[in-house]
Amino acid sequence: MVWEKTVFQKIRKSLEEVAVRKLFLVFAALGFVAAAQVLNIGIFEDLTTTNIWAQIGPDATVWNTYVLGGQHGSLYGSVAPTWTWLPSLADGFPSDFVEEDGKWVATVKIRQGITWTDGTPLTADDVVFTFNVLLTEVGEYRMALALGGNWPSYCPDTLLAVEKVDDYTVKFVYAEEPGLGEWTFGALTCPIVQKAYWEPKFQAALQTDDPAASLLAVVPEGEPILGGYQLVRWEPGAFAQVDKNPTYYATGESLTLYEGGGAVIENPRLGYYFEAYGGATGPVLHKLVEGPYVDSIIYPIYLNQDAAVLALQKGEIAMFLNPLGLAKGFEDRLKATPGVTIISNPPWGFRYLAFNMRREPMSYKAFRVAVATLIDREYVAESVFQGIITPMYSAVPESNPFWHNPDVVVYGKGLTHAQRVEEAVRILKEAGFSWDAEPKVVNPGTRNEAVVGVLPDGTEVPAPKGFKLPDGRYCPEIELLAPSAGYDPLRATFALYIEQWMKELAIPVKANLTGFNVIVNKVWAPEGFDFDMYILGWSLGNPAFPDYLYYFWHSSQDVPDGFNTPGYRNPEFDALAEAFLKAKSVEEARPLVFRMQEILAEDVPYVILFDTPIKEAYRADEIEFPYTEVLGGIQFVWPLTTVKALK
Repeated sequence: MVWEKTVFQKIRKSLEEVAVRKLFLVFAALGFVAAAQVLNIGIFEDLTTTNIWAQIGPDATVWNTYVLGGQHGSLYGSVAPTWTWLPSLADGFPSDFVEEDGKWVATVKIRQGITWTDGTPLTADDVVFTFNVLLTEVGEYRMALALGGNWPSYCPDTLLAVEKVDDYTVKFVYAEEPGLGEWTFGALTCPIVQKAYWEPKFQAALQTDDPAASLLAVVPEGEPILGGYQLVRWEPGAFAQVDKNPTYYATGESLTLYEGGGAVIENPRLGYYFEAYGGATGPVLHKLVEGPYVDSIIYPIYLNQDAAVLALQKGEIAMFLNPLGLAKGFEDRLKATPGVTIISNPPWGFRYLAFNMRREPMSYKAFRVAVATLIDREYVAESVFQGIITPMYSAVPESNPFWHNPDVVVYGKGLTHAQRVEEAVRILKEAGFSWDAEPKVVNPGTRNEAVVGVLPDGTEVPAPKGFKLPDGRYCPEIELLAPSAGYDPLRATFALYIEQWMKELAIPVKANLTGFNVIVNKVWAPEGFDFDMYILGWSLGNPAFPDYLYYFWHSSQDVPDGFNTPGYRNPEFDALAEAFLKAKSVEEARPLVFRMQEILAEDVPYVILFDTPIKEAYRADEIEFPYTEVLGGIQFVWPLTTVKALK
């Protein structure tokens, strides 16, 4: 009866709230209240947390970022659409590093006049506290590593301490002079939390058996934030709502970006002015003036794109956010809808197949190479999806040409299906795998092409069978997790083809098409990585510095809640990744990135599969953007405090 009572109370509360909203709209129409500007932006998955430590850590999903991103500021950041690195909470650029007593020290000044939503000022105490949490030793790890996700990128091993110089100056102390990944695109981009709110919760967590888990479990009610929008309501499974932060420090602040590479930041309210990279050099590319310009953004959750497209056509939402972009059939429908505009941008991400290298047979490189050889991206792209998807082969997409290596090995590329099967069998046999009935292609290149089995005496049987590991044991059943067709028909289709191609070789694999959050919860299970193979996708962070190459595949990230889901461990790759983070310039870092891509393509912890141009639809009669051309699409840089509502 407790459950029934709870449900009844929720239903009654919901009905009451609907009635209140309807009454409010009536009063607004009659002129008794000022109507708030509200944007409805559709999403396809629910939040999994409201806790910043979890949001940046094990719950680092794109859906959490859409709704919660930007609530916590950072000292510096790369600003779209040019990805220019500029101060945010900081006052100007950091000092140069100097050596003091065998350590390397630099200082950062913090802007004055910035306040949290509770009215208290942002000071050095908040910055120092944030880093002290990450630097605290809990068991055999620092808290940053125990929290997992993105936190280790903000607290590299070489960072020794962060200290207060005065109320608005912070000193960073490193064991050695840090590189771009440890400093410019590392510690200086860390989200900052309020000391007054989080310190008692952090101290309480330290008294438990698992401080990291305890901190991640905090439900942060009433947490002060710095960003332009603050979460005010979340109805799980239904919607989330963020409201404009009336104390947002950057409201009215302008950022002018110039063709010559210069930038000018001006905030008349705070009396702040800063020129970077030569200032006003050349014509103006963009002038971005901070809002927020809308009072609320409501994120209704839709089951699929079909439902969201219908809502967009009806004008119930201004747009929907989707890392997958707009599916082709829906694009055709929306092109005919008055008021709807469709934009296209190159992707900054990829969809991929990952192997759990901690388990057999995925632990064998030959097995991974054989599977990669069987996967015919070109066939799926051209014959199944007819050009909708773009096959991808390297860990850095070609949409970022400075960092992309076009010359990595691609197993099976250019081979016919029969040749792929024969090559995969050869690779597996040379590594010691075997069959009771070995696969053989008959009638290759004809309509009757088929894979049959061959017994040890040479007798052909209808199908291969009895796939065995190098030690002679039969291969255990393998689960291939992938999103359902309702969530992403592209990845679901790829999963079914991969299952079919592997089964042709009698490899016992079963595609399990399931929910996005179901996959996430298995891949990043509390006890460790609980999967065999899975297909998901990544948005790749800052295009100016692809440090995900370190965090996705460095052996130090092979820990619970880490991003190294395959458990990939390669000393040569580790050394390159470490050198990459320590590089002092992008010119020094570039050849390291090229070599890392080559190693990953050879070792195959992932098979990089494909991506699509990011097509997005929005109602141009309801919403206005300051720009629409940006790598990865508008969704990649959401939430935009410069977006405006036209109604």
